[in-house]
Amino acid sequence: MGDRRAAAQAFPLPAGIDWRAVGDSDADSVELKMLLAADGVPVPVEPSRRRGARRVYLLDTPDLAVCRAGVHLRVRRRGTRRDELVVRVRDCGRVNGRRGPREARVELDLLPGSLLRTTQLRGVVDPATAAACLDDGAPLGDLLSDGQRRWLCSLLPDDVPEDVLDDLVLHGPLTTHRWRVPRAGFAVGRAFLEHCRYPSGRELRELSVKCRPPDAPRAAVALAGFLADHRIEPAAGHRTKTALWIEEIRGAADATDATDPDRPLGDRRHAS
Repeated sequence: MGDRRAAAQAFPLPAGIDWRAVGDSDADSVELKMLLAADGVPVPVEPSRRRGARRVYLLDTPDLAVCRAGVHLRVRRRGTRRDELVVRVRDCGRVNGRRGPREARVELDLLPGSLLRTTQLRGVVDPATAAACLDDGAPLGDLLSDGQRRWLCSLLPDDVPEDVLDDLVLHGPLTTHRWRVPRAGFAVGRAFLEHCRYPSGRELRELSVKCRPPDAPRAAVALAGFLADHRIEPAAGHRTKTALWIEEIRGAADATDATDPDRPLGDRRHAS
């Protein structure tokens, strides 16, 4: 009870959701996320545990028809022979709910005042397929595995035809670097600092802690204590990286339409 009460004070949840429900969730994991001021106090990290740069692309139509249907397709490029495609859907404010295919994983993404139930089906893309689609001009829909395509089509509403997958382009990249935060700062879970650079040049930092659902209240208290001990200032407002990215893509598309209204949207493989 003490952990849940302290967590409620340190890391507020949306109205109607409490830490007992989070701890009892059927999700595979919980990730607590906190955006940090871009020019704020440095976060202690393990220099030797930095991961290589990762380029992330949003795979969608030029006008984001898949995102508008509530689904995100993300391509992660981590170097030679390390390309992944993730089909992801998020339910706002739901602790329990859809599970998706048997191979899918479910995570509760918690931001102060916000909870997202994220169901995702991840797949490693065959190197030959990745090269054909991402470098040589083959249809980008070929990146999807059979299972991912079936699930994606089941998620699309009736007013979005399946042939929308023929119009996919790559938006991005969002470039990220990730560091491991010393384990001594947290009683449970694994903590990471991620630095992201958007195509526009916007940069942000995100501190996150991933743990099992029963450990989430303790992780929330540890995260708040870590910020206070190191005088690290959270950013104003709390948004997901993807929400900010989609907002940026839409803004870039609006600017393009304003300067060149006759340019067809579908003529570019890399849309941003």
